[in-house]
Amino acid sequence: MSRIPAVLLQQFLGMSEYERTLAIDKISRELGITENEIISQLEEFQSGAVKPSNQAKPANSPPDRESKFTAMQEGEGSPKYLQDTHKYRFSYDPSHSGRKRQSEVKQAIACPNCNAALGIPSIRPITVKCPACMNEATFEN
Repeated sequence: MSRIPAVLLQQFLGMSEYERTLAIDKISRELGITENEIISQLEEFQSGAVKPSNQAKPANSPPDRESKFTAMQEGEGSPKYLQDTHKYRFSYDPSHSGRKRQSEVKQAIACPNCNAALGIPSIRPITVKCPACMNEATFEN
C-alpha cells in the first residue's frame, strides 16, 4: 500500500465533508489506490499514529552526462576534431565579413574550455575565440 503525502492529508482535514469526498475520489484515481485505503490513512493521520511521507514519489537521480562529440587526438596542443561536421551550422556572426569567414569553414573542433562546436578553416596557426565561453586559444596543428 502506497503512502499518501502529508500535504494532501493535511488538505483533506481542512475540507468540508462534500469537498473531501470529491478530493478523495480524485486522489484515488491519480494514485491508483482505493478510497477505503485513503480514508484509513487519513484517520491514522488525524490520530497521529502514523507519519506519512512528504514525497509522493522517490527522487530520481539525474542521468549521467555523455559527450556529444567524438574527438580524435593528433598530439599535444592540437584541437579536438569533431566528426560529421556537416551536422553543425556555424552561423554566429551575421555580418558580411562573418559570412565570408563562415564560407571558409572546412573543419570543426571542440572548444578546449567548454566543448562547444567551433567551425574553423584549415589554415594554421589559427587563433579561435569561442562565442560561448569567450575563451581564446591558438592552434598550430
